[in-house]
Amino acid sequence: MNDDSERRREDSSDIAPVHVEGNDKAASTDDSDPAAQVSPGERWAFRRLTQILRFTDFMTLMMVVATGFSAFATWRTAQVTNLLFSVAERPYMGVEQVTVDGTDSQFARVVVDCRNFGQVQATGGVAQIGVTIDGKPLPQTSRVSEIQNIGIVSPTVPHRIFRFVPIDLFNQVRAARARMIVNVNFTYRGPDQRPFCYSKLFSYDSRSADFIPTGGTDKCSGEVY
Repeated sequence: MNDDSERRREDSSDIAPVHVEGNDKAASTDDSDPAAQVSPGERWAFRRLTQILRFTDFMTLMMVVATGFSAFATWRTAQVTNLLFSVAERPYMGVEQVTVDGTDSQFARVVVDCRNFGQVQATGGVAQIGVTIDGKPLPQTSRVSEIQNIGIVSPTVPHRIFRFVPIDLFNQVRAARARMIVNVNFTYRGPDQRPFCYSKLFSYDSRSADFIPTGGTDKCSGEVY
């Protein structure tokens, strides 16, 4: 009996201790992984910080876009203001009316009433006014220079220019047997020396005994009537 006990003790002493590698690996993994050492509270704080940084980047981008739109709006406002100033602060030459204000035994006098309808004076004004009967200019004996230097034209001040039509030709026009056209052309400058032009056609209407506008332009084409 004693011999059996001693034999069992000898057999158990020969058994080598068992080493579990999996547990050691798991322990070493937990020790070497930083994420495994971060607490849940720290992870939440990190995620929150990331969200804040992303929102800050977004707001910075939006501020850049808003600054760009603001710069464009400022530039556009300056352009519109300059345009309004250019339109308002310039002369506008035109014709108040064209009439036949009198006749005598030789001529009928055609009067062209030129005016500046703007708010500032025009400078360097040149008027070119011609009268044609059935497409033909007036006879040389009744014509004056078609080009007249009217110089400075102040706002609303009348500048009357006269043309003399032989009475026999005017009688044909008045009887609707001929057509009379008055061609008006102005060139002038504004305070900033920008050039402007005005061209207008007026046809005599025998029924109303008045001149009717029949065309015009503000383009400086260079035509001389």
